[in-house]
Amino acid sequence: MERFGRLNSPRNHIPTVVAHSIETREYRNMKKTNKLLITLILVLFYNTSLSQCKSDLEQQNVKGKVKTIKETGLYSEDGANEINHIKTTKYDKRGKELGYSFASKYDDLKPTETIFEFDKEGNKIKENRYDLSGKIENYLNYEYDSLGNVIKSSYFTSSGSLDSYTTYKYNLTCDRIESKHYYSDSSIWLWYKSTYKKGGLIEVFSPLDSITVKYTYDNQNNHIKYIEYDKLGEEKEVRTYIYEYDDKSNWIKKTEFQNGEIYWVDERQYDYYD
Repeated sequence: MERFGRLNSPRNHIPTVVAHSIETREYRNMKKTNKLLITLILVLFYNTSLSQCKSDLEQQNVKGKVKTIKETGLYSEDGANEINHIKTTKYDKRGKELGYSFASKYDDLKPTETIFEFDKEGNKIKENRYDLSGKIENYLNYEYDSLGNVIKSSYFTSSGSLDSYTTYKYNLTCDRIESKHYYSDSSIWLWYKSTYKKGGLIEVFSPLDSITVKYTYDNQNNHIKYIEYDKLGEEKEVRTYIYEYDDKSNWIKKTEFQNGEIYWVDERQYDYYD
């Protein structure tokens, strides 16, 4: 399965459930057959940078004062070991994400840039995504509550037309407990509710199709098992993950298994502040 393409509408390209820092995924065909996976992908990835109770790095379970993270996604089914994307993300000394470059195999691994804009309180208010020629391809605007949590994100095309938007709700510890995704005409296309335990996401429920996913974590607070259930409670899919760590307890390699076979590998390189 092809994982990543160019980032156009979030309805066409969304993050992958197995690569926490990746912001794009090609799923035109996948969304016809696996709507829940789309939902869960959004849970895991758009959770980043939208809550102010923790820094962006803390939300990603990254330790230490990290300057950059370079993540390489490798399609590994049947021994392929093919580079699919390379993403490099920059952070300030407080752990706030500043922007990223993304190189896809669909563009011959040529990088495009995404640059953030912040208000005077330090909240990210705009995310500008550029194409290979350096022109804005699309952008996101963010709205906040009084606690600094994003309550709405709006996606616009390069011409300034609204494509879609998402609303968010949080619990008292700033964990996002509900997200609703709408087309520009306000018709809903995704809706999920999330349950947490000790700050970790343990269950996601999709009210639109009554599908549930449950997660299990290791002692480093990284998820090691994904189990998907249909509306009758029958097990549909199981994924397991194995990690390798650096001396700061940040993972440097994550291997995903499907049906007992290696399917995908993510590798990370960290550059730390002195």
